[in-house]
Amino acid sequence: MKKIGFITTNKMLAQSLAAMIEKYPDLEFSPHVLLNLHQTVLDAEVLRIDIAVMEMIATAQEYGQSTVRLCQNLRLSLPDCRILLLVPQGSKEAREMAAQAVAESIADDYVFNDVSLDYLLAKLLAFC
Repeated sequence: MKKIGFITTNKMLAQSLAAMIEKYPDLEFSPHVLLNLHQTVLDAEVLRIDIAVMEMIATAQEYGQSTVRLCQNLRLSLPDCRILLLVPQGSKEAREMAAQAVAESIADDYVFNDVSLDYLLAKLLAFC
């Protein structure tokens, strides 16, 4: 069973994604909601997550940079954890940061936050 950590400050988003994953037990995913960004790395280590789905916020470049730092810290603590960024399509800065993070192997991939749930599931399955 692969453990997925949904990392965001958006409680509704994280709980919705976790509930959606739980509706498909045959996928063998165990979802975990990680809402406290200050202890995300510790929580991820304790849970030993296999996949981190991390949201970037559209309007705050500073937050985007802290997301990249969080990815770097996750890489150090859990080198085998796959990292998928949820990126706001309307933010050029966030798109560029996500593309750079993937190019530098800080994150494994990114998707826009308006993709369908089917597409997101396909991406998660591709990580397995």
